[in-house]
Amino acid sequence: MDKGSCLGEGDEDGFSSKMILSCSLDLYKNKVEKELEQVDDLLNKNSVLYEYAKWKVLFSDDFRRSFGKLTCDRLKKLVLNLLVRLSTGWRPDNISLGLCRENSSKQQFNVEGLYIICILDIIKEIQYVQVMKVWDILPYEEIPKLTKPLENIFSLTQKITLGVAQKNYSRGMIIFRLQLLNLEVPRCWPVSQEIIRFRLLVNDEGYNEESVNSGGGRNYIENSKVSESLLLKKFYSLSYEVVCHLLSGKDVDLPMQLTDEQMDVLLFSKSSFLIGRSGTGKTTILTAKLFQNEERFWNGSEGIYGAESNQISDAEVIDDPENSKRTVLRQLFVTFSPKLCYAVKQHISNLKSTSRNRNLSAGISLDGADVTSEFSDIPDTFIEIPGKMYPLVITFHKFLMMLDGTLGNSFFERFLESRESYVALQAFIRLREVTFDRFCSLYWPHFNSNLTKKLDPSRVFTEIISHIKGGREGKLSYEGYSLLAESRTSTLSKENREIVYTLYKTYEKMKSERRDFDLGDFVNDIHQRLSNGNYEGDRMDFVYIDEVQDLSMRQISLFKFICQNVEEGFMFAGDTAQTIARGIDFRFQDIRSLFYKEFLSTRISRKQEKGRVSKIKQLKQNFRTHVGVLDLAQSVIDILYCYFVHSIDNLQPETSPLSGEAPVLLEACNKENAIVTIFGGSKNGGETVGFGAEQVILVRDDCARTEIIEYVGRQALVLTILECKGLEFQDVLLYNFFGTSPLKDQWRVIYGYMKQHNWLADKLPQSFPTFDEARHSLLCSELKQLYVAITRTRQRLWICENKEELSKPMFDYWKMKGLVQIRKLDDSVAQAMRVASSPQEWRERGKKLFYENNFVMATLCFERAGDTMWEKLAKASDLRASADQIRGTNHESYLGYLREAAGIYESVGKLESAALCYYDLGEYERSGRCGKMDAAAECFSLAGCYSDAAEAYAKGDKFSNCLSVCKKGKLFDRGLQYIESWKKDFKVQSKEIEQIEQEFLESGALEYYEHKDPKSMMKFVRAFCSMESKRIFLRSLGCLDDLLLLEEESGHFVEAADLAKSWGDLLKEADLLEKAGDFHKAATRLISYVLFRAAWGNGNTGWPLKQFDQMEEICNKVKSLAKMASEDFYEFVFHELKVISDQHNSLPELKKDLHASQEIGSFRGEILSIRKILDAHFQVHLTKYEWEDEFPIDTNEHYDKIFENQVSIQTLVFYWNLWKKHLVVNFEKIGTPANVFCFTYLGLDKYNVNGNMVCLLFDKDADWVRNYAQKGLYGNWKKVYGHKGLQKDGKRVTIDEKELVFAIWSYWRSELLSVGTQVLEILEALYKSKLNGSAFHQCPSLLHICEVSKFLFYHPCVAATDADRRKLQRFLEISFNYFDFVFPLDWRNAASYDLVTLKETDLSVNLLEEIIDQMVDITSLGRVLMICLSSRVSVAVYEKLINKLTRNPQWKSFVEKFRVGGLKGIYVAPALLYALEDSFRSDGKYATSLTPHSLVYLLDHLILMQSFSSRIFYTTKSTFVTSFTHIHAASTSLSIGPSSSEVIYVVKAIQQILYRTWKTKSFFQTSKMEGSYYPLLVLKMVMILSLICLKVKDCCPILLELLCDYDNIAYLLPKKFVRELLRKRKNHKMNLNPEVVAEAFKSIDDPLVIVSLDNANPKIEAPCAIFVDLRKSKEEIMNTLFPRKNKHYVFTSSNNDDTETILEVSSSKTLPHTDRNMNCVEQQLNWNVLEDISKAINGRKGVALNKLSAATMIKEELDIIRGTLAIAWLNQESCFDKYERLVNNVDEGLKVLSYAFDSSRLEVKHRYLFESVELAVVRLQSHRPRIDDFLKNCFMSQESKVGHIVVSGSSCAAEVKETGDEDSLVEMMSENHSSGDSTQDARNKKGKGNNKVKKSKKNKGKKK
Repeated sequence: MDKGSCLGEGDEDGFSSKMILSCSLDLYKNKVEKELEQVDDLLNKNSVLYEYAKWKVLFSDDFRRSFGKLTCDRLKKLVLNLLVRLSTGWRPDNISLGLCRENSSKQQFNVEGLYIICILDIIKEIQYVQVMKVWDILPYEEIPKLTKPLENIFSLTQKITLGVAQKNYSRGMIIFRLQLLNLEVPRCWPVSQEIIRFRLLVNDEGYNEESVNSGGGRNYIENSKVSESLLLKKFYSLSYEVVCHLLSGKDVDLPMQLTDEQMDVLLFSKSSFLIGRSGTGKTTILTAKLFQNEERFWNGSEGIYGAESNQISDAEVIDDPENSKRTVLRQLFVTFSPKLCYAVKQHISNLKSTSRNRNLSAGISLDGADVTSEFSDIPDTFIEIPGKMYPLVITFHKFLMMLDGTLGNSFFERFLESRESYVALQAFIRLREVTFDRFCSLYWPHFNSNLTKKLDPSRVFTEIISHIKGGREGKLSYEGYSLLAESRTSTLSKENREIVYTLYKTYEKMKSERRDFDLGDFVNDIHQRLSNGNYEGDRMDFVYIDEVQDLSMRQISLFKFICQNVEEGFMFAGDTAQTIARGIDFRFQDIRSLFYKEFLSTRISRKQEKGRVSKIKQLKQNFRTHVGVLDLAQSVIDILYCYFVHSIDNLQPETSPLSGEAPVLLEACNKENAIVTIFGGSKNGGETVGFGAEQVILVRDDCARTEIIEYVGRQALVLTILECKGLEFQDVLLYNFFGTSPLKDQWRVIYGYMKQHNWLADKLPQSFPTFDEARHSLLCSELKQLYVAITRTRQRLWICENKEELSKPMFDYWKMKGLVQIRKLDDSVAQAMRVASSPQEWRERGKKLFYENNFVMATLCFERAGDTMWEKLAKASDLRASADQIRGTNHESYLGYLREAAGIYESVGKLESAALCYYDLGEYERSGRCGKMDAAAECFSLAGCYSDAAEAYAKGDKFSNCLSVCKKGKLFDRGLQYIESWKKDFKVQSKEIEQIEQEFLESGALEYYEHKDPKSMMKFVRAFCSMESKRIFLRSLGCLDDLLLLEEESGHFVEAADLAKSWGDLLKEADLLEKAGDFHKAATRLISYVLFRAAWGNGNTGWPLKQFDQMEEICNKVKSLAKMASEDFYEFVFHELKVISDQHNSLPELKKDLHASQEIGSFRGEILSIRKILDAHFQVHLTKYEWEDEFPIDTNEHYDKIFENQVSIQTLVFYWNLWKKHLVVNFEKIGTPANVFCFTYLGLDKYNVNGNMVCLLFDKDADWVRNYAQKGLYGNWKKVYGHKGLQKDGKRVTIDEKELVFAIWSYWRSELLSVGTQVLEILEALYKSKLNGSAFHQCPSLLHICEVSKFLFYHPCVAATDADRRKLQRFLEISFNYFDFVFPLDWRNAASYDLVTLKETDLSVNLLEEIIDQMVDITSLGRVLMICLSSRVSVAVYEKLINKLTRNPQWKSFVEKFRVGGLKGIYVAPALLYALEDSFRSDGKYATSLTPHSLVYLLDHLILMQSFSSRIFYTTKSTFVTSFTHIHAASTSLSIGPSSSEVIYVVKAIQQILYRTWKTKSFFQTSKMEGSYYPLLVLKMVMILSLICLKVKDCCPILLELLCDYDNIAYLLPKKFVRELLRKRKNHKMNLNPEVVAEAFKSIDDPLVIVSLDNANPKIEAPCAIFVDLRKSKEEIMNTLFPRKNKHYVFTSSNNDDTETILEVSSSKTLPHTDRNMNCVEQQLNWNVLEDISKAINGRKGVALNKLSAATMIKEELDIIRGTLAIAWLNQESCFDKYERLVNNVDEGLKVLSYAFDSSRLEVKHRYLFESVELAVVRLQSHRPRIDDFLKNCFMSQESKVGHIVVSGSSCAAEVKETGDEDSLVEMMSENHSSGDSTQDARNKKGKGNNKVKKSKKNKGKKK
């Protein structure tokens, strides 16, 4: 086919086509010949007429109407048979059949004198296809009426060409016509080809030729009225189902054939946005799409729906995972208008009924229907909607109600008045929702007039609903709303927005006070609940939203939650040019943006989002009006889009194939009122002349309408523009639109628009305002209203104005564009305007107005129609609407309107509407008489007519509601009659009847119970369906006596026993259990009774157990029952009763009972026996406690070793721990034996009451119960009952289990505290009894005090009070004395085997860790560090310590490094050195964090840490054993070489401490250290220095200076110790070696220890030393340190308090003999020595003083005096400055004398020496009184202090070997003596010592 070939021409290549079809049509040939004569096969679905249909036959509405007028069924079948046969391609050849072919496209078929007019046409489906259109069936004489206009249209199709080149399609796609057996096949084209069907006619002056798609002028095809247009006719497709419906005679909707434009939308498979102006068929496409999806679904699941349609079932199978087929396609159609929704629902129902001949609905008629009833057949939830209800067609309001019901916690539950019933809810919504009308009438007048005068209520309401509350984000803050002023869509200034927001806040406050709500509140609440993921309803497959312009963004976004099919499942349709709805304001493009951001973005990746949002599809062809009206409407849209580009969507102009009369601008003649001219000036006189039913006068508002009606009367319909939205009329008179416009002369801004487009002629005004969006914002809504008004007409539009100057700008605009015609309004024009209407037309118009809620105009229509019933109905509805308007302003009129409306409704049979009126009037009984069954029942119930309500519910089979009303009305007898009636009704399941019956009987029984009529109550109870229900009911009422009697009479002894148990009657329970034969349980219950009575009977306080009346009798009864149970059980019972009842037992007997209880598994016997054993310990005198020589590692193992009628600390603690464990550990586990014992001991038993587990009290007067009430927990005991925790119900006293936990632990806590405190008191007493005994005997008591007090202090089960904690803290602090035993001032006392092993125990570690935890400030840091360096410390304790040291970074660093590396860590010693340097600063000041004791300890361990750098190192036994825990762990040497920094620091520290005595004194005083410790400090310093000298020989001169120099400290050291150290001294060299040091250390009982690491084998001769190889095991090393042969353990009792527990043989005396004890401050000194000195000087006869016979004795006395004075000075806490110089001068004199009488020196006769001695004696004599006074003060201050450190009284003097030093020494003495400044001397000595150290380092360096 060539490009220019015509559609009607044949295919030249007929041969090939014939060959193709002959194969497929051979079989059809014979079948068709038979079918031609079988007309009745029309109703056979399987007929080949349908099976082989090739042509699509479409018939018009005219054909349908003509067909319906046929009266003969046979004739109908012949017509349809012909059409069906034509669809097969059959065409008759015989002219006698009436075939008249005038051309190849138009055909006429004669059927018994009637002619069927058909043409061939092209429609668009999946492809373009040829179809046969049937226009009408007419008699011969009427054919020209149709054929003439058809010929005019058909003439335009004779030369239709394909608009694409031939190369774009293949030969196989060419349409052909095959004439084989008179059969024709339709042709088809691909949709890619552009089909141009019609040539457009151009009606323009100066343009007379035909033009195809001309761009100018108004294009049209047909010049006719809209109602008569052939091109706008609706066509329907012929099918089997349609044939059936046509033959049935039913007037139902049929599937309409869509246009090509509509088909494009229908075939689009993705989610789409459909926009079109009024009349373009948007709703038609939505319903077609819905129906198409429905058809496709059922075609894919054939047979399922058919089965369901035959027998509708509430059950359905949806999305069965095992079956890929689904039974329901969930589709949802939502629109805002109830009328449109109702119409769509009817249309879809009809479509479904015609599809496949399914009679699912009998059709829905709008005649008299209440379209606002919100479809009560659909539930208010999306959960499990029955499949038969799909597709859902609902209003948006119903959609919100269903969402609300789906989510639970309804929005309306916050309003009390809406909760009563469904009727109440509907009434609340009806009366409390703030619509625009209510906003204007009830709110707007109450706003600030200064604010409202600048804005109109419509704009404010729109801003509130659409933007503040209806935007995408929900409610906006003021700031967020103000920002909208800067957006592209804003037409409000920021100032106006501030006013609007102020009004919004006022509105919200008023609304809250009035208990009203608006749609924004409802929607936002649903959003909030949906955002929490609470939607559990059905998920929709497809959602269709019509009239979307009536919804806000917030409302639209709700649909995303109910449909997951975002790619295909949504269709939005609407027209934003019609958004004049109050409260709505947005563009259609905004919906697309919303869909992208909120629908798509939540489900697919962002890369895919953008491309998945389809473009907006526009419908351009308008089916309701002609080109003239469309052009005028488009001219308004053009201005809108120019000035308000973001307020409306930019669409292509609409098209129409029809030409029509251009809109007319009416100009009144002689300035006469146009209305008067048209309607004759009088509404009453003469013949009635007016508009018809299809004509309307449109005005702006109610005021304008009132004015017009004064002239028109009832001669015409007068509507406002807002009222006419959604309505259409043949003719529209738009009256005075511009004259009443609030824009007034601002319409002149239109001239600016004209100027922009060069339409402003010179004769038009050239001066006009410039457009400003803010100032002219009202123009937007005005233009939209103008657009709506224009588009209401289908045919004629007249525009009439009474103020020319206001309308002139728009009129000039239209005139310049040639869109209007101007006519003078004279009588002829007025006559032409008026069109009469028939009564039927008035009736139909009235219905339309009625369903648009315009009742006043509807009433007028029904009057003109003469329809009285509808007139009354409209009047009643108007009264109802008027009442709603004034409800809040004029209550009396409101009631009057309602009552009148109700009466009219009743008179016309609209009882439901009447019922609503009566309900709002509060006349509930009358409402019930009028309403439906359910609503009537609710109203009767509200009115108190319970009998009527019950009857109504019974008729409606609402069983539960019926009985509920009977219960409410006390109609129990009648209710019982209903129950008996329902039992006979087979429609109700027996289980349901049983449940309803039971509930009602219980209600009746309860009623009689409340009226104290037990006999009648039991009558109802005996009628219960089961014994179990009787039990439950009577238990719930506490009628336990009645139930017990009932159970016992029935022989239910077990159940009766359970009842007795329920109120704690153990004796009755046991008796019933015995009757039931359960002897075991009966005996068990009696044992519980015996235990409880023994503990709490007769006012007992719980312990000890006591005898009670009948105890023996009951015990015998228990034994008898146990024997009947079994022998084993008898033995068990016998033993438990023995433990409970025995009052006096010896320890062996108690032990025996305990063993027996453990063997038989009696927890009760075990815990009671343990408690009795503890009591025995408490009663034993302290002197009877035995003391062990070894401390058991596991105290639990001590139980069986020594318990032979003896007690000790270990046995006391063992049984305490055992008793504590049973209480604490087992009580924490519910259901354990301990838990059972706890309950029985306290007289408790668990019991289930009303589904709640509570605990019964056996005796409410038990002591612990009284305490529970009286401790202030629940107030006075008399008021306790009724509390949620403790309740009394008849005989039963119960306590809630949760409350009981506190009560139980209150008692057992007190028991734990009581017993634990007694244990602590015993341990404290035992500790104090051993204060003069051995340390080992005192330590266990302290360890256990700590253990017990910590448990009581910290354990959560105890929950000690503040008072308890203070008491326990005292015990805890006593236990801290343990520190003084493991770290004594005399360190040698801690080096015993027992204390070393004791320190390794967990108890010791825990106590020491507690001391660390108790460190509250830095002052106790020294003690903490001593613990860390000598004991195990947990990681947790280290962490706490590190956190406490945050402000002491050096010590924190040391602790962190020590925790990781221990003693051998390479960074530990440096860290300790840095910390010590920080605390023991170079300026001589000491930090408060250390004491002299701790400082010495740290210095000692610093040297120990440094020693690990050597393979062999030296230390002392005391140091080694106290740090053995860490030393053994550090058994390998460090990887780095030794460092001398630590050594140098230690040496300097020793010098500073020993030389700077005044600073040392300050150190002692700051640390509150006794001065008696000073000699020990000096001794330890010398020992440390001796160890240093073994490794660093250069330090020996420093040691020698300390021992032999003038300022030596040897007088404070043991004589033997000094002598041994100086044993190998020669001149200035000490010749110190390990052997010498070992001998010296041995003399003070702290042997030298030589430690070897790795494979070091020390070859050292030191017989007195101890050699330790760290490669050996811990046990071997301990045996080396503590040879067992030297230990003699003696077991002693507490009667020998002064006897040492461990007697150990020492090789030498630790403290050498001295005739004075320097540990105590002597009140008097031996001043006689001064007289002895004087005598010696006078009688020396030339002999040197140190060679006199009395020299040695004098020297010793002088040393004693020096030591005493030194200690006294250190102990002095007050008057330090007062005595400082005195003491220094006296010491200096004593030093001179001591030096002079030192017999170890060479003989000295220097004259200066004698003079110095004499002067010293004189000065000492003069200082004697003050010194005595000083000592007296010291004695008094120290009198109460205990100091028992023994120090030797003398020391060995150094021998001066070289005579050359003598003169210099004498000289130095003279200088010192003369100056008397000992402080300066000490400073000189310090410098001297430092120089020597430096020299030593230098010499050491040279050696290296």
